[in-house]
Amino acid sequence: MARRARWDPERRSAARARAALTLLVVTSLVVALAVLDLVTIGPTRDTASATVGIPSWWSGDCDATHWNATATAAGWKGEGAHRLGASYLGVPVCGPRPAIDGSPNVMWARPGWGEAEWQCVELAQRFMAQIYGVSAYGANGNAVVANYTTAQGGNLIKISNGTVGQPPRPGDVISFNASTNPYGHVAVVASTSIDGNGNGNITMLSQNDTIDGWRTLAVNAWVVQPFGSQTPYGWLHDLAGRGDPLAEGAFIQVSGSTAVYRVAGGAPMRIYTWSAYGGVQPLRVITTQQFATMRAYPSNGTYISDNLDKSVYRMAGGAPLLVSADEATKLPGWGVAPVIGLDHYDFLRLDHLRAYPADGTFICSISDSHCYVVAGGAPLYVPASEAATVPGWKPSAATTVSSAEFTALAHLRQTPLDGTFICDVSTTLCYETAGGAPLRISPLDAPTVPGWSTAKRVTTSAWEFINYAHLSRRPADGAFICDVTDSNCYVTAGGAPIHVPASATTTLPTWATSHVVTTSGWEFDHTDHLAALPADGTMLTSVSSGATYEVLGGVARPVAVAAVAVAAVTPSTAIDQSALDNAGLSGPWSHLASAPPVVALVAPSSPIVATRAASVSWVAPIASSAVTTYDVRFEQSHYWSGYAPWIYPLSLQGLTSTRISAPLAPGDDYCFQVRAHNRAGQIGLWSRARCVTSALDDRAATSLSSGWTKAGSPLYYGGTITRTTLKGATWTLGGVQLARVGIVATTCSTCGALGVYVNGALTATIDLQSPTTLYQQTLTVPAFTYRTGTLVLRVVSDTGKLVQLDGVALSRT
Repeated sequence: MARRARWDPERRSAARARAALTLLVVTSLVVALAVLDLVTIGPTRDTASATVGIPSWWSGDCDATHWNATATAAGWKGEGAHRLGASYLGVPVCGPRPAIDGSPNVMWARPGWGEAEWQCVELAQRFMAQIYGVSAYGANGNAVVANYTTAQGGNLIKISNGTVGQPPRPGDVISFNASTNPYGHVAVVASTSIDGNGNGNITMLSQNDTIDGWRTLAVNAWVVQPFGSQTPYGWLHDLAGRGDPLAEGAFIQVSGSTAVYRVAGGAPMRIYTWSAYGGVQPLRVITTQQFATMRAYPSNGTYISDNLDKSVYRMAGGAPLLVSADEATKLPGWGVAPVIGLDHYDFLRLDHLRAYPADGTFICSISDSHCYVVAGGAPLYVPASEAATVPGWKPSAATTVSSAEFTALAHLRQTPLDGTFICDVSTTLCYETAGGAPLRISPLDAPTVPGWSTAKRVTTSAWEFINYAHLSRRPADGAFICDVTDSNCYVTAGGAPIHVPASATTTLPTWATSHVVTTSGWEFDHTDHLAALPADGTMLTSVSSGATYEVLGGVARPVAVAAVAVAAVTPSTAIDQSALDNAGLSGPWSHLASAPPVVALVAPSSPIVATRAASVSWVAPIASSAVTTYDVRFEQSHYWSGYAPWIYPLSLQGLTSTRISAPLAPGDDYCFQVRAHNRAGQIGLWSRARCVTSALDDRAATSLSSGWTKAGSPLYYGGTITRTTLKGATWTLGGVQLARVGIVATTCSTCGALGVYVNGALTATIDLQSPTTLYQQTLTVPAFTYRTGTLVLRVVSDTGKLVQLDGVALSRT
């Protein structure tokens, strides 16, 4: 590409010999010192601001004053000296290009060895002079590296092309041998992007070459690839890093800013305290333009460590993946690549670090060589047999990492984040994840699914969709999903979507802080990865009532208070009460089944009352479908006869209250039952009956022995009493049917006692004594077997003890 300007023939042989020896020795030295790492990302094109001024020997930019006058005198009629565009550290590529534009060789005005402007060698010598302080020396493009000695200054070393772990770095000067001419070429490396396997590319300042002065070359397995007839054989490198202000581990500060950083994998990692680095370190000041060209995250394969707890990580997709001590030595580049210590706050605040690798990142575990593609932070397994079918897959694209991260899950997830888009390479079907499960997206719905058109979709092997290692068959409990086709929203529980009305979203504890996945309606219609009903054993809690339910057969059944503590060991999903109230209905409510409501009476609570009405009540049940109405029925019997058929008063059907007052006829026995209707149209069974008897008046006796007297007063039941002080006096009622007896009587300190006889047999004794006088006291005896016949109440207390009878109650129950 370019010839040398002047060269001393007597020095040529000796210089070449020294160069060959230096190249071999210094290359070995570099490997031994391990001063470079496997992953080297330098600054990209710095065109906005120079870090060095124009050379002292120039007259005008690109030496235009000097070059233009000299070239014109030589007969040049083309364009004057000017920048082509490429520039690095303030050193520009200039033209016109002698080999391409035909411009004349104009010797620079620098004292000493001369170079022809704008040959490729002139750029290399100018760059080394300004950046490294190297004195120009004789060399064609292909000999700039070979002919260099430290006697020229700069203290540079030589590295052979293909040296494992030692790719070109920014600021390196690289020489090429040409198969078509004796001059070769030389260029200055401005940026590199090379992974831990030695694959990537470099971008160079290349004078007397391209129209803008930039050239990018591929790097394969640590070997910089040729272009045209030009084959690179080695480069000069500065151990001090003067040519690479953004070298690995460098401490940098942006001009005009107080913030300081450490370079790791080409990214600026913030320094919050110098104590993490053993005190203040020397800084390299860079321009804002240079800072803007740095990576957002350290490059794949970069090793970093937490200066506080000494944990070591390897970067993949922008995330630090944990490295275990026992596997570190097995990882590529370990022991050669530096481990960049970083401030603990970088890990806490994720400053230029991702929480999880970017979607589409390929990683392989060093322990078993299993490879994965990351989606939503989760590693989706890609079997070797299917890897070739996964878009973007190639061994060089994968970062080998420690298996420790797959266990720790510090920066990997067990399942993808909600809202991750993934596609099955074998079926081309696509999904959006929610609660770890892939919810299928129909092609018809896809354009309307939020994020579909802009989000990255990770296409992966079919393996995960069959085996579910890092995908879930059903969404985890508590995931929020919405149907894009009708805007209905749900919370998942037991694999099923439980409807959440729009008005209730603010009441669910985690709705506001969760990722709500709005996805295709396909899953709601086909239940491929959604269940129609929650799995048995799923626990639900109503946010408004606090009641807990266990799902059995799709029905949310209330958990008894005593069992709530036991159920607490099973996580419960918070749902809105409306999902329970509307269970069994169609549409969005159909993912909870309903069961006929069960209701129980709580009153009447006493089998015998001294009133002409009874309170009949029940508690609204905690049901799997809200109760809408109640029906009440009753059966009635007289003391001398059996029960008549059930009676269904119209006024007691379709009740919305939970209490009624039922009129009672004296001496009659009443049994009540209640049942409930729910929103799902189901009718529950009749409840267990509760029975009550209203007492007969004392005057109902069929016969009285001598010694009884009758009296009346508002103090007495029914306004009347029958009383005696005579032992042996009897009160008789014939033709009774009964299983229980009660009396209404006065109790006092001087009152006596009554014996209860049925068909002549003593059944019980009722004591009427109390410290104070009390009227209308209802006293019952234990129930006995059902009997028919004659009831006799006999005074069994001594004569003189008062027995004051108000009423008698007989019950069949």
